[in-house]
Amino acid sequence: EPAAAAGDTQRMDSVKEDFVAWKSTMAVGVAPTRVVTAKGKGWGRSGALSDPLVTRQGALEGFTVSLRNEKVPSLFIGFTTLQSTLLAAGRAHQDDLDFGIRVSSDGVISYHSKRLAQQYYHATLTEAESLGELEAGDTLGMRLHADRAGFTIFRLERGAATGSSQRADGTRVSGVRREVVLKSFREVLAFPMRLMLVLGNSGAQAGPVCWLRSAVAAAPAQPARPGGLLDLPPPPGAAGGGGGGSWGG
Repeated sequence: EPAAAAGDTQRMDSVKEDFVAWKSTMAVGVAPTRVVTAKGKGWGRSGALSDPLVTRQGALEGFTVSLRNEKVPSLFIGFTTLQSTLLAAGRAHQDDLDFGIRVSSDGVISYHSKRLAQQYYHATLTEAESLGELEAGDTLGMRLHADRAGFTIFRLERGAATGSSQRADGTRVSGVRREVVLKSFREVLAFPMRLMLVLGNSGAQAGPVCWLRSAVAAAPAQPARPGGLLDLPPPPGAAGGGGGGSWGG
């Protein structure tokens, strides 16, 4: 089946999420609420890294990240094939990300690809891949395509979560939430991959960050339509879904 593109509408039932466990961190604090706060100043000084859990045949499909504070943080979050810990690497830097989402301090959302970054000047790349503008309180997500040959980036629609239930381990199953597809990208991927969060300024916060984990096979996608939405369950600890930003078409 073709990957979801901006404007696609599809429904995916029985998908559950769980909090990401950060196995390697650098100059960040992780609160009991799973919010990550940067303590370092400048890029390359604050970040967090998961275990290499994302595989070609595995159940992990991607992640969501909540940005609920009043100030929009500067950050990158996405997938890396980095094999060392952040301490061993000596940095927590976006240059080590293979694919991800960038949020700039002015709220502009863009897609980050190491391959593209090596081809184009950074400012030109950011402008070309701008996906819209984010406001504090929004929740973004990134999901692997079913064929593991690219990604779909989306945001949660405010107040769209309904009918969810929470397990004792913190995961939520069933219920439906509405996700707006921003864009899909085709990429050549290498596995296994880790999830990596990079924060660009001291005091910047993000989280909780949750895995998207498929519990059962998804229902077939419906035909693409402009302004389409994805229907998926709400993330753990996020009553009412994400906030509402203003987005470009």
